[in-house]
Amino acid sequence: MDNKVTLRDIAREAHLSVSAVSLVLNNQPCRISPENKIRIRNIAKARNYSANQVARSLVTKKTHTLGLILPDIENMFFSSLAKNLEENCRRAGYVLIITNSNDSCKNDSELVRMLTARGVDGLFLIVSNESYRTGTKLLDEIRSLPIPYMMLDRVFPEFPCDQVLFDNEAGAYKAVRHLLENGHRKIACIGDSEYSDNCRRRVNGYLKAMEEYDCEVRPEYIIKGDFHIQSGYCAGEKFLKTDATAVFVCNDMMSLGLLKRFREEGVRVPRDYSLVSYDNTLTFFLTDPEITSVEQNISKLGNCAFSLMLDRLNGKTGDPVRHVLMPELIRKGSVSRLQSEVRKAE
Repeated sequence: MDNKVTLRDIAREAHLSVSAVSLVLNNQPCRISPENKIRIRNIAKARNYSANQVARSLVTKKTHTLGLILPDIENMFFSSLAKNLEENCRRAGYVLIITNSNDSCKNDSELVRMLTARGVDGLFLIVSNESYRTGTKLLDEIRSLPIPYMMLDRVFPEFPCDQVLFDNEAGAYKAVRHLLENGHRKIACIGDSEYSDNCRRRVNGYLKAMEEYDCEVRPEYIIKGDFHIQSGYCAGEKFLKTDATAVFVCNDMMSLGLLKRFREEGVRVPRDYSLVSYDNTLTFFLTDPEITSVEQNISKLGNCAFSLMLDRLNGKTGDPVRHVLMPELIRKGSVSRLQSEVRKAE
């Protein structure tokens, strides 16, 4: 097997210096004649030259590598978003390093340092929920980053950096309004307004819709959940002790846990309770019934984020950009109409 062709090999055949060949093949400004540029590129093509990315980065000061920090790679929303970003990166000639913080602020900080040390050109960050309680150090670290970075989905609204997210309050409002329009007045909510900014905003959307219909929100109607399957399962026990006829769940992972508890208790949706979830990632997993859910269009989120990152990588400057996207309610089969309590919103 032939040895890999090097810049030195091409320089020898072209009768030019190694530095001249390096500048041409790395598309760097140089005073080399057009004829010599053509000769260098033709030799490289004929000999199937493949650039050493490490060596190239020493010349260009760019690695064409980006980093992504996820809070929970097992969450289908985040894994789907990672897939979208990776495909965007690959099409543009970048490699994406995907990491997982396990929703730990300490891990957030360690991963930021690790990815920066590995020379990534830019960083996508979905902060851990824990960071909302202990995130001051994390914010100090990312504030001083020498590379473009942005917050995705979970953000610190007042922090001055590029941000791309969905309007969580509007999405939750649409979800609960749908239950109200189907006659439900006793509606529970599984989420924790103290757990994360996204969840707090979704709970606020729930409260806004309930207030609009003059519906009482009893303390037992708001049940804590941490966005993971197990917390949804545990919330099921508390929900079944309420007199609620419907439930709004702040993400699909908790809905999976809740539905597991329902099955164990012989409870069926929507025969016994109506349910609206959030994320709309369960389509290929649940068919009886399919779950009405708020969709955050992952392609729109990923494409918007990558386009903004590419602008920054290409030198576009200016004030931080904040893109707030609108989620949509996808109606399926998990909501039944409660005839006895239907009335129009005043």
